[in-house]
Amino acid sequence: MSSASDGPVVYDPADFGAIPKSKDLRRWMRKVRRGKADRTFWQQFEDIYLIVFALAMLGATGGNVLLNLNDKSASCTAASCGWLLDTVPFILVPLLVSGMLRVLLSIGPVSASRATGFWLLATPVDRASLLRPSYRLVMVGAAVVGALAAVVGWALFGAAWSTVGEAAVLTTVLLICTACVTVWAQQSANRSRWTLRVADGLLLLAVVPALLLAVRPKEEADALGYATISLGLSEVPAEPVLSPAQIRLLILSCVALLIALALVVITSQLLDKLSRQSVVAGGDLLAGLAGAAITLDVSLLADVVSGRHWRLVGRARSRRGRGARGVALIHREFLRILRWPRRLVIGFALLVVPYAVAGTGYDVLVPIAAGLAGFIAVRPLMDGLRSVCRSVGLVRALGMDLRELRVLMAVVPGGFAVVWAALAEPALESPAVAVAVAAGMLTGAVRQASARPPTYDGPLVASPMGAIPPGLFSTPMRGFDLLLICLAPVLLGLSDTWVLVIPAVVCMIMFAVKPKQA
Repeated sequence: MSSASDGPVVYDPADFGAIPKSKDLRRWMRKVRRGKADRTFWQQFEDIYLIVFALAMLGATGGNVLLNLNDKSASCTAASCGWLLDTVPFILVPLLVSGMLRVLLSIGPVSASRATGFWLLATPVDRASLLRPSYRLVMVGAAVVGALAAVVGWALFGAAWSTVGEAAVLTTVLLICTACVTVWAQQSANRSRWTLRVADGLLLLAVVPALLLAVRPKEEADALGYATISLGLSEVPAEPVLSPAQIRLLILSCVALLIALALVVITSQLLDKLSRQSVVAGGDLLAGLAGAAITLDVSLLADVVSGRHWRLVGRARSRRGRGARGVALIHREFLRILRWPRRLVIGFALLVVPYAVAGTGYDVLVPIAAGLAGFIAVRPLMDGLRSVCRSVGLVRALGMDLRELRVLMAVVPGGFAVVWAALAEPALESPAVAVAVAAGMLTGAVRQASARPPTYDGPLVASPMGAIPPGLFSTPMRGFDLLLICLAPVLLGLSDTWVLVIPAVVCMIMFAVKPKQA
């Protein structure tokens, strides 16, 4: 005999009480946190003062540098300078939108902690109201990123400040709309997949003007080095209170602000349709990224993103291996890299960077740009080496020395580095420089992937932020130091003999020394 209580539980306010408002819950949680706080007001004020002072100093220094670069770039009146300024927006804007889509979709963009998802989002409390603070933070972040990127991007190439203001307004609104699109795409996996495909298309769209900039005739690029400066000694007529450019900027700002606010308000009404799983997954990712950022471990950041990708994939079709011992390991590394082909596509897409820099006429910066772009391209291929160097049990299971494993697991990424540098050789204009770039990007990526976790041994170093272990300072530089050493003969203008010898010595030392186990 069944009773009425055997069915599903139906929420009845008469039995459980009225549903509390999310505002009341947040007020209660804020009260509990403040009741358990053990820091005085002056201690918090001191920390806030230091942060504000550091940001003010950084902003003043960066603003001064930006003003000087804008003045120098604006003094160039050659036709190639104007053509460069007209081309940069078609590269910068698609890259910003594509990057914003990918970053926000990898996070959520709307996220919540696991505790919030368990205790609050599983209850009948208004979900949209609970997630609205996180949503507002995403919108503010998108607006700040858009404004800063536009100001730096346009001012760096000598655009007028009225044009910089218009670009900042339009870019800010565009990235806010992009953030709203990611909130809409977060509601289903199918929408997220199509949005990521759009991001890939925008990335390819940005490659087209970069290629046009790269294949520009050399004589046009050289014209960037000659600037014609107008002293402006003629009499300047009196200007009205608001110039036509300022009036246009004011009208454009008002219209853009209304459009952005309307879209933000409309999208906020869709927050109750977000699933608890997607929101909590973004919170877990942010927690992992925050832990990696606190320890300044760049490799751990890549591990967190890679782990989230494979958890979403779920499973992969297994394939039979080939060979034995070293050959089998190299083959498995090759198959592992092919299971995530987007990283290879992005890596080869970064070949546009040295060609674009060469097209601007700044030949001195081409090796540095090629080395950094190549390092970013080859580093994601080192996940296998990273896992081996951080696991003592895995090294014992493979039955080989860690030094031998590092050599074997660097074969496939090394082949990618050689192909990448060979394709970039026309922009570098020297086979020796291409060899140095390949050696630098490979040794730098191997060093960063095989490095031990940050160490907290030794005496602490006093700083305005408190006592900091000295090992944290060297962690972010691992990998980039070898890249700079390999490129040092190129930057110093030494002969081709030194350009080849020094990277060769770095490679031999790198793969001859046994790495330290975690």
